[in-house]
Amino acid sequence: MQEHLYKFKTMEYIYINRLKDLKEKRGWNYTGVNISEINELQEKFNIIFPVAYNEFLSYSGNFSTVIKQGHGFEFLEQDQQDAQKWLKEYDLENLIKKPFWVIATDGDSESFWYFHLDEGDNPAIYRLSCMYYGEVKDKLAFGKVADSFQAWIEKAIDNFEEDPGNQ
Repeated sequence: MQEHLYKFKTMEYIYINRLKDLKEKRGWNYTGVNISEINELQEKFNIIFPVAYNEFLSYSGNFSTVIKQGHGFEFLEQDQQDAQKWLKEYDLENLIKKPFWVIATDGDSESFWYFHLDEGDNPAIYRLSCMYYGEVKDKLAFGKVADSFQAWIEKAIDNFEEDPGNQ
């Protein structure tokens, strides 16, 4: 695991350049997460994050204006616990078959966005609304919402730029 983490420390951004450009253009001063903190979290959970997600965390993982869902590095451990609690409460524990990592939550609808840990450096993003699963038949209740983490971030940027209330 350490070899992969070291490679991350020395790489250029590949997947979040559009977010980087927007942040610089707007003069936003939010910060990323220290790589050693990211590595500690990965070690604690005995996982390796995809490169795209590592980039996001290191560049703007503490806060990002374009991400509407509840997120932030300091809440990631709680997000994992909340997702597991909701899955159990709604008897959906067997719905997600592969190991996953929650990247954002919405407590109002007991929803979370996640990726599978075995889908490469830029994995697809999925959403599950535990509260509405079975009632609403669309990807907002359960399913893939973006073909990659990069696409998810870029869609968030598009939504941000289209919404005058965010200007």
